[in-house]
Amino acid sequence: MHHPRHVPVRALVLLVSAVLLAGATRPQAQEPRFRGGANLVRLDVYASVDGVALTDLTADDFEVFEDNAPQTVSSFEFVQARGPAPAAARVESNAVAEMRSRAAQPDARAFVLFLDTLHVQVEGSYQAVNPVSTLLDRVIGADDLIGVMTPEMAARNMTFSPRTGPVGDLLRANWTWGERGAVNPTDPRENDLRLCYPDASGSAGLAKAIIERRREQKVLRALEDLVSHLEGLRDERTFVMLLSEGWTLPRADERLAAPVTDRSGQPTGQVPGGPDPVGVTSAGRLGTAAAGGSLVQSCERERSLIALSDLDMEFQQLMQRANRANVSFYPIDPRGLVVFDDPIGPARPAPMALDRDRLTARQNALRRVADETDGVVVLNTAIDKALPRIMTDIGSYYLLGYVSTNTKLDGRYRRLTVRVKRPGVTVRARPGYLAPSASDMAAAQAPSTTGAGRASLPSASVTDALSRLPVSRRPLAIHLAASGAPGRVAVTVELDRVTAALPDWANGGRLAVAVEPADRGTGARAHVTSMLAAGSRVGTVRLPEGDGGPLTPGRYQVRVEALAEGARTPVVVSTIVDVPAGTALLGSALLATRRGPGTGRVFEPTADPRFRRTERLQAEVARIDAAAVVTGRLLNRAGQVMQVPVAISERPAADTLPAAVVAEIALAPLAAGEYVLELIATSGDRSESRTYPIRMVP
Repeated sequence: MHHPRHVPVRALVLLVSAVLLAGATRPQAQEPRFRGGANLVRLDVYASVDGVALTDLTADDFEVFEDNAPQTVSSFEFVQARGPAPAAARVESNAVAEMRSRAAQPDARAFVLFLDTLHVQVEGSYQAVNPVSTLLDRVIGADDLIGVMTPEMAARNMTFSPRTGPVGDLLRANWTWGERGAVNPTDPRENDLRLCYPDASGSAGLAKAIIERRREQKVLRALEDLVSHLEGLRDERTFVMLLSEGWTLPRADERLAAPVTDRSGQPTGQVPGGPDPVGVTSAGRLGTAAAGGSLVQSCERERSLIALSDLDMEFQQLMQRANRANVSFYPIDPRGLVVFDDPIGPARPAPMALDRDRLTARQNALRRVADETDGVVVLNTAIDKALPRIMTDIGSYYLLGYVSTNTKLDGRYRRLTVRVKRPGVTVRARPGYLAPSASDMAAAQAPSTTGAGRASLPSASVTDALSRLPVSRRPLAIHLAASGAPGRVAVTVELDRVTAALPDWANGGRLAVAVEPADRGTGARAHVTSMLAAGSRVGTVRLPEGDGGPLTPGRYQVRVEALAEGARTPVVVSTIVDVPAGTALLGSALLATRRGPGTGRVFEPTADPRFRRTERLQAEVARIDAAAVVTGRLLNRAGQVMQVPVAISERPAADTLPAAVVAEIALAPLAAGEYVLELIATSGDRSESRTYPIRMVP
């Protein structure tokens, strides 16, 4: 089947760009990504048992190694993939820069639909319309993004969109995009090659071999461009759905580069057989190649280059780059069950044995794409039958963060290994990352000083503070914060407004708080149960003593089970807190309160680090050394000191409350973004700092 209304590839490229740029009408230059400093590493982890995703793992269940060195998980979040949303609920970005910023968010899954126009027959492009549209509608969640690319496009021109409808409409309206086996190719260079090497005499089959190699190389380099673009755009996994019938991936072939011979077997630099092709003479006039034109010369140069190219090696290098960029390919052969590789006409089909070998090579290439990038291949089956496996494979996942023990700015590749302590668990995570170099860091964050000459905070400290922010920008069901003082821990638990509005919480609920050694050793423990009254969203719990006495200095896990009165299953959240020794200057962390239009003049406890400009923030930490001098400052995420005053006051000890240092700032001057409040305590030649991360939202 060779439909006469074949859509030119370049026209399809323009259509793809126009459809997905509908909501991005003000293009801007792409800004370099700030990756959070030299130490902070974030990675997405997919854990399953027998193909079923695990949803009940905690931070303690994971072990992370960087170049075989164990790392401590400092941030942890389970991201539940959300189902499809109505088209009206999908918010489109209004600028290219905003779209790219959304694609870089770690809690947004990113998908790319790559249409291998050069290696899909028109029958396949037609058969793929409905299944692929259904696949996108069911896989792409409310917060996910989809981009479309073809071999004719540059990856930088690809646009991500939350809307799947226009992509489906594009496929349905232009179902003839498959170009493999087409009578009239859209690339004029292929006509030149056929003219240079007619399918007769000594050049029989030469043009076909060159064109096939040329097409495969073009697709591989387009995929390499895509991988490079995604590597610079986001750290988290990107899913590339590759519609292709596969490639043969030939190695270098000197016979293909050998001189063309005429009917007598003698080498010739002329066009072998047929009329001389038209070209440009040395005088710059239109003429034939025999008269000194350059067409044959350009064909010969291209033939030599393409014949000596090792496409299998290029493919292997592409797979290695995809692994490093955390890109997974999901190749889909849209033909379904395949018997023969060559299309039936108009060209002469290959002999049966050769056809079988070529089909095997193409399918093996697609299998390698999936196997080597941790994807799933769809071969010899309908796309809709493979849908459940794909949906399971790219479903819910865990977002882990840690501060690397390797602080070198060497720009080298660092290998990552993630394990789960439970037996029988299959774990998939990015295999590694490229550490920033000193020049990268210098470009990302310029040093600054305040008027008093104080240098900005080292980036590692800011990075460590920001790593404690929730990775997802979506509201968490329950927010949790904890701070340690000698022998005790203070905990703030806050229900998100959406959670508190659920019918189950109409009559309040119960908070069961447990504090246990983080290493699960035999140290002191503390347990307490607190009731959350109806209509209340925030509960504060203080554990002045453990079950067997005060909490000894060390690292503890705080685990909270929040059970609504109308529910049977509690929501479990946890965090890590340090209990300092009595020789410290300050407690281990800051706890916050907020005041805004809804609270009057009262500061209310909060565990949610998101604030608005209409609010004021107070953050307090236990004072251990009464003689220590405490100052405060606010920094942006690059470590630069902001010109926002930080008022420092004292709260004396009362009952079970220890003495505390209180810092207060007005948030009105701050734009949307992330900041760090830092308190610095100095006593003699000793100095300690405590940080509190802030996320300003509109």
